[in-house]
Amino acid sequence: MKRFFVFSACAALAAASAFAGGTKEAQFPTKSIELLVPYAAGGGTDAVSRALAQSAEKYLGQPITIINKTGGGGAVGWAEVAKSRPDGYTITMFAPNIVNLSVMGLSPVGVDDFEPICMVNNDPGVIVVSKKNAGLNPVDMLKDAKYKSGGENPNFYLLTIEAITKTKLQDIPYNGAAERIPAVLGGHVDFAIVNAGEAKGQLDAGELVPLAVMDPKRMQALPNVPTLKELGIDANKGAWRGLGAPKGTPKDIVAKLEEAFTKAAKDPDFTSFMEKALFNLDFKSAADFKSFMLAERESTKAMLKK
Repeated sequence: MKRFFVFSACAALAAASAFAGGTKEAQFPTKSIELLVPYAAGGGTDAVSRALAQSAEKYLGQPITIINKTGGGGAVGWAEVAKSRPDGYTITMFAPNIVNLSVMGLSPVGVDDFEPICMVNNDPGVIVVSKKNAGLNPVDMLKDAKYKSGGENPNFYLLTIEAITKTKLQDIPYNGAAERIPAVLGGHVDFAIVNAGEAKGQLDAGELVPLAVMDPKRMQALPNVPTLKELGIDANKGAWRGLGAPKGTPKDIVAKLEEAFTKAAKDPDFTSFMEKALFNLDFKSAADFKSFMLAERESTKAMLKK
């Protein structure tokens, strides 16, 4: 009988402790979070990830460590996150290739292997050349197979253009804008298609010259740069970025991450960084982000059938 009372008391104490402390989901996060960026440090995805993580730390109450893991146009990093423990402590930054690579059968993982958290950014492609090639006509360049592009494999910016011009251009793959930009500056390729924010330093210094924007309307940050549509090539394509966690991450944890990163995306420090760095803010909730990526998947499938 005495043993029964001791057991009951211990059980009651444990229950009270659990009630007071809550579940693991309720306590989350209790340690640092890893944000894996599947592109090289110094590129646009890396820059946005670091700025967003810095703002999010104050809302999560824990540090966020950025891990860069390149390869396969993002596939290597995303595959690693997809197989990690779904506990919210390993998350990743998405870019269009999370959709594109899986559609083409070039990645073992895709949108369905993750829980979307939110989307924060969407930038149109900007065609840039080195200052010595500033006089090139972008339309002539994009219709002449002798010109080399610094891109990635696959380069959906270029595929979008080629579908319209019917010209197959040479494309040399690199791991993100952090590698493409030096390739242009060094004369290894003739041009690259990047986001304005990825090349801000070189654009400000005049080392890179923007020739055209892949958007229906001109960019506020580059008002004197024509759109490809204005020049007669109606090719529009951008790079969007958002967060995801491994599939199976508890809903309560995903909701906490969404809440914290939603606040971070609207934080003055982050919005100020994005404006100054020429990155375009475009926020979508977890549900809207998932719908957006599924729509992107269908449009990519349609484009590849052309």
